[in-house]
Amino acid sequence: MKQFILALFIFVLPFQLLANDSWNDSLSQKEELETELKVYPNPVKNNQVTIAFQTKEMKEVRLVNITGKEVLREILDFPEQKKTVKLNNIPNGIYILQIKTTEDKVVSKKLMISRD
Repeated sequence: MKQFILALFIFVLPFQLLANDSWNDSLSQKEELETELKVYPNPVKNNQVTIAFQTKEMKEVRLVNITGKEVLREILDFPEQKKTVKLNNIPNGIYILQIKTTEDKVVSKKLMISRD
């Protein structure tokens, strides 16, 4: 009986979650935000990266290393669609770039810093 209930949770519950419209809406909104966000150049080689949204505005930029430590945080005084961020004191490595929009949505992209 325990195995039957476990199987029910494993196989039926995910389909119920996917069938829920609000779940699908939030996934599609997240995918839309991710496709609207452009980060270039990636990998970064010249100590600066440009972040641009097509239709949204940014209010905060964070850079987190792979251990979860925040290495850069920039709160924008005025919301912007395009921002160039200086990365002079950030060592080479793989980071997560987190952008908070004016609608309080957070979008994350992988960013690699690789200076030769």
